[in-house]
Amino acid sequence: MAQHQGQQPGNVQNLVYTALRKNILNLNLEPGTAISEKEIAGRYQVSRTPVREAFINLSQEGLVQVIPQKGTLVSLIDLNRVDQEFFLRENLELAVQTSFLENSRPEHFARLEELVEKQAKVLAQEQYIEFLNYDDVFHHVFFEAAGQELSWQVLETFCGHYHRVRLLTVWFRDIAQDILHQHDSLIKTLRKKNPDAARRELKNHLNQLKVEEPMLKEKFPRYFSSQTEQSSFDIDFGGLSFLNAKPRRTP
Repeated sequence: MAQHQGQQPGNVQNLVYTALRKNILNLNLEPGTAISEKEIAGRYQVSRTPVREAFINLSQEGLVQVIPQKGTLVSLIDLNRVDQEFFLRENLELAVQTSFLENSRPEHFARLEELVEKQAKVLAQEQYIEFLNYDDVFHHVFFEAAGQELSWQVLETFCGHYHRVRLLTVWFRDIAQDILHQHDSLIKTLRKKNPDAARRELKNHLNQLKVEEPMLKEKFPRYFSSQTEQSSFDIDFGGLSFLNAKPRRTP
C-alpha cells in the first residue's frame, strides 16, 4: 500500500487501521502476535506516524495491547471482554426486534432468506470468513429495518473479541450448520409477527455461543488470555500475508 503523492495523512492512517483491523478480526493476525511500527510501516510503505495512530485506535477497541518501550501485541481473546461485548449485542439486538416486526416488509424477509442461501453456499466451499460476513449482514438487516444504524455501528466498533470467538466457532462444520438451521427457524418465527416468540428464538440463537466457549478455549488455548498468563514478544508474523492469507484451522 504505497503512499501516493498528495494523499492526505488521515486517509493513509485510515487505510492502515482498516487493513490491520480486518486481519486481526479475521485471525490472519493471530491473538498474541507481536507487531511493530517499523515492520507495519515497511509492509505498507508508509511512515510510522499513521501506523502509530492506527495502533492507538486499535488499542482503544481492545484489539491490540500497546506496551510503551516494549512493543505491541495483537490482544489475546479475553472472555470477560467477550461477555461484555455479548451483553451489548444481545440487548441491542433484542431491543430492535419489536421495531423490526413493525417496520419489516416482504423484501426484508426475502433478503434474510437470500443471505441464508449464501451462507450455505460458502460453507460448502469452506469459506468461513465469508460465512461470518454473511452472518453479520443477516443480523444487520434487523437494525437497518428498525432504523437503528447507530446501534449497529456501536456493535461493529466495540465487539472485536466477540467477533473473533464467533469466527472460531464456524471453523466447526456442525456449529456452522446449526447456525443455518437457527437462522431458518428465526425467519419462520419472525414471519408470524409474534414479538415474544421472536425474542425467545433470537435469545436462544445468540446464547448458543456461551455453550461453545469452553470447547473453544480447550481447542485454542493460546488464543485466549488468562489471569496468570504473561505477555510474550517473541511471536512473529510466520509468513502470513496480510491481505490474502486464510486463517489457519487447528480444531
